[in-house]
Amino acid sequence: MIGINKVRKRTARTSNISIWSELGKHGGYIIYHGIKGTETRTIVGGAASSDSLEYNMRKAKHQYGYKLS
Repeated sequence: MIGINKVRKRTARTSNISIWSELGKHGGYIIYHGIKGTETRTIVGGAASSDSLEYNMRKAKHQYGYKLS
């Protein structure tokens, strides 16, 4: 009888999913959540200035359960 080799799959220690912001077309910033560099992303929010961007990034990280650093 042929033996079946079982292989345990391990999850990555670091996640590829992150939160980042990009400059919008008409000014301001757009905050995304997903895998950077791919089309797998969700718009989480936006900001009009760099001051509000920092605050909204913290809110988005808290919303998705990231550790605040």
